[in-house]
Amino acid sequence: MTHFLPGSVRAKIFFTVGVFALLLPWVRPAAAAPAPSTRPNIVFILIDDMGWADGACFGSKFYQTPQIDSLAAQSVRFTSAYAACAVCSPTRAALLTGKYPARLHITDWIAGEGAPKNARFKIPDWQQHLPRAETTLATALKKLGYTTAHLGKWHLGGGEFLPQYQGFDTNIAGGETGHPASYFWPYGATNHPNHVPGLAARGGQPGEYLTDQLTDEALQFIEAHRDQPFYLNFCHYAVHAPLMGKQELIDAAADRPGADGQSNRVYAAMLKSVDESVGRIVKKLEELQLADRTLIVFTSDNGGAVHFGQPVATANFPLRNGKGSAYEGGLRVPLLIKMPGVTHAGTVCETPVITMDFFPTLLELAGAEKSAARTAVDGVSLVPLLRGEKQTPHQKLFWHYPHYWNGGKISPYSVARVGDWKLIRFYETGREELYDVKSDLSERKDLAAARPEKRQELAGRLDAWLHEVGAQLPVPR
Repeated sequence: MTHFLPGSVRAKIFFTVGVFALLLPWVRPAAAAPAPSTRPNIVFILIDDMGWADGACFGSKFYQTPQIDSLAAQSVRFTSAYAACAVCSPTRAALLTGKYPARLHITDWIAGEGAPKNARFKIPDWQQHLPRAETTLATALKKLGYTTAHLGKWHLGGGEFLPQYQGFDTNIAGGETGHPASYFWPYGATNHPNHVPGLAARGGQPGEYLTDQLTDEALQFIEAHRDQPFYLNFCHYAVHAPLMGKQELIDAAADRPGADGQSNRVYAAMLKSVDESVGRIVKKLEELQLADRTLIVFTSDNGGAVHFGQPVATANFPLRNGKGSAYEGGLRVPLLIKMPGVTHAGTVCETPVITMDFFPTLLELAGAEKSAARTAVDGVSLVPLLRGEKQTPHQKLFWHYPHYWNGGKISPYSVARVGDWKLIRFYETGREELYDVKSDLSERKDLAAARPEKRQELAGRLDAWLHEVGAQLPVPR
């Protein structure tokens, strides 16, 4: 109909259309999110208290973990992966929100121990559940068409704060308790405070092992949702205390010599059951022809427990100390990530990463718009690292634990890692320690006195971060 328009107007129209046509080869539409049918399934396996060296592929000479080793051979293995906290609940909150525990004010296991009578400080009035106002990873994935399920340990509040009110379509065995009363069916008396909620009612028989039954539930979920994208948040209660393993697996470790401080046969049996669980999940994905479109993450919520057991439950050699501690043994954890078409099998990444990074990483791999991950205030997507690109997502990492743990043997501390330098501030003594973790992985040489300018630099960065996140500090008595 342009012939009815004045000539000057027609000329402008033809000019505009012509220019647009010329530009078309250079105009690229924004990348669309994957269609629901092409979104990867997500299986996130979180082990409780598994140490940095708890597995053959992680350097253990005592534990036998062939299924985890096989997964490692197909994955990116991270050697400088950190938990958001050296105890469990804060790390779990960081996973689901992409936020530092200090920002959330969820800074201790729920419900914590309190301060000993002779302590210098009172603990702050901290948050003892995951607020429903937080946008969880499950909620974000549901908006992308995912079916979501939480299976196993929750430990982020009961009642209205349970998984089914935090974005999960299904909750199996997730409750307030932090560990089972027993690893054998029915997993403790129903009136026991650490009874695993709801699981015994789903069936079982004497002698059945908790890790095995949780895996049965995981396989059923995968089978039932094979035709739609799913997110399975599989949080084992193992290998947390009480130390209880299947007798045949305990006997199988009887003749193996200990190494590097690892020699507890019961713990070895518990870890072996976890290993078998991983193998069963991978096999099920292969049987259902889902392996090529399923993202698998395998990690732990904090360092290995070295404070109990006879012999000690495990050891994190060459790292110093373990669960609860500000040293590397309390904070570094095993991490494997397998994403077909993205990761390169059998590669190793030494770049420091931390729990909060899972939130934006999983959303990006699920095809979310970048804006969808903005609630992950502190996490950084690891997708470039998974693709093999050289980058450092974090120049700085921080931890804050204004609590007492293990009868006061662990007292309030804050930690800053900047590059290869690490500062630990102990509030009870007022002492600050400085380590070069690249050259001194075992943290044996405190350089605070020799490098006062570096200590002051990191102390300043730590103070600024504590202020930025609104961290709750221990209160002098």
